[in-house]
Amino acid sequence: MGATAHHENHQEDENRWETREYKEGTVTTETGEGRGVVDLDVPGSRVRAVLEGIFGPVAAIGAAFAAQRWNCLAADTALTPDRLSGMREIIWHQLSLLAAADGAGVVAAPSVVADKHRHLEWWQRTASADGDPDGFARIRLNLDPESIDLYDYLDMDWYTVPRLEGCRHVYGPYVDFSGADRYVLTLTVPVFGRPAPAAKVPAASAPPPRPPADPEFLGVAGADIRMSHLEPELLAILRSVPAAAVLVTAERRVVAANTPRWISGTRLDRLPAPGADDFAAVTKIGADSGWLLAATTPPHP
Repeated sequence: MGATAHHENHQEDENRWETREYKEGTVTTETGEGRGVVDLDVPGSRVRAVLEGIFGPVAAIGAAFAAQRWNCLAADTALTPDRLSGMREIIWHQLSLLAAADGAGVVAAPSVVADKHRHLEWWQRTASADGDPDGFARIRLNLDPESIDLYDYLDMDWYTVPRLEGCRHVYGPYVDFSGADRYVLTLTVPVFGRPAPAAKVPAASAPPPRPPADPEFLGVAGADIRMSHLEPELLAILRSVPAAAVLVTAERRVVAANTPRWISGTRLDRLPAPGADDFAAVTKIGADSGWLLAATTPPHP
């Protein structure tokens, strides 16, 4: 579910929305009238392209998960952990396409995997003995519901938002204490399956056709992205802005900034808005991220 362009009419002395279309989607920039503002559409679209470049391999993992589930339904067999582990080479391949990724995989909804209320097929990048950075190891977390240190992903935003809203989600940045103890960004996509194929019956006794069932929520596919790798790429984009600029999440957390005025990981007192806190322009990044790119008035020449 992508961002939707919208327009609002205001008086001349108020802020206005300017909406421009791009090949990959829509960037919406709010600016103050009569102020010397910078155009954030281009850097905003470049940030969105970075996120979309991550979502591509993640979506491919999700498609493979859905196909695996469908093949089991068509063959009238259960999707067991062993069968799901057959996805590992697909996950490895997509993980290898994401240089900044620490790990990737699928997280199953309850009972999608046979006899498992919770189950993950998640692989982390590891360094091999010869220094090859593309070794992979399957992550193992405590999913025992009776355990005091249960890893209960069913209540985590990167899982619940795709489940409830049916859209992609960008979570973080945050310190992943349950994984590799790294500062990461988690991107997830919802995975839906098709209804089970109907059993074949003789034509004479065939029942009337049933309405199509809602797609089954299978879980999410996702990737953990190391901020130590992603932040330099974002900084290169922000440095193209000829004013102090900051990239923030919907929770007001600073993702990156081109000035020491804003420190990565800290929270702003409020979300940026034109005319407030010296901000002159604000751009919605899109890509289901909730991120904003904001800039102050450029310095006088």
